[in-house]
Amino acid sequence: MTRKIDIQPHHLATVKAILKDLAPETEARIFGSRVRGTAAAYSDLDMVLVAAAKIDRKMLYRLEDAFSQSALPFRVDVLDWHRISSSFRQVIERAYVVIQQGCYDNVHQKS
Repeated sequence: MTRKIDIQPHHLATVKAILKDLAPETEARIFGSRVRGTAAAYSDLDMVLVAAAKIDRKMLYRLEDAFSQSALPFRVDVLDWHRISSSFRQVIERAYVVIQQGCYDNVHQKS
């Protein structure tokens, strides 16, 4: 089953552009209500970034800032795969959409 994200195409393009600019080597997965089809118009966008190791918190802060400064009409919550519990990972794995493929070879991160 191919899942879709409940988000306007121009909003998705904005999200992808920010990711490409600030976190190009991470895999970005969208999950939550916007994938399950239960989102309201202004529901947040739940995202988890997957990389070879923990993502530098400064990168996460830059992403959060870029998303909040953008014209997106909703909040984007960004999580690091390596900083969430295994039980939460299992919840995400039930339903997610990859919007950016990862390239882990050149990721510069702190553990």
